[in-house]
Amino acid sequence: MKQFTIIKVGYTAGIYGCSNEYFTLIYINKKGMGSIGFYGMYGPEERLRSILDKKGYKYVHTPSDFGRMTKKEINKYVFVSEYQAIEQAEVL
Repeated sequence: MKQFTIIKVGYTAGIYGCSNEYFTLIYINKKGMGSIGFYGMYGPEERLRSILDKKGYKYVHTPSDFGRMTKKEINKYVFVSEYQAIEQAEVL
């Protein structure tokens, strides 16, 4: 079974508005369950979803609440860039 979900967990804002959006990708495959925290702008979750769809993963929608995140909140978790998340997703 290969399944995944992507949850939007928050965003940061600067002087000119949104500066990043933060997500958690949770996946299940034959090796077990894992997750990748990532950030990006303008649809990074759709780009990651496209990669996993092509690899045969089934998407499961998971609704969640999210809000503005502060620097202190961001540092509590490990978020990699969208591009690093794509690299990690390509080897799942």
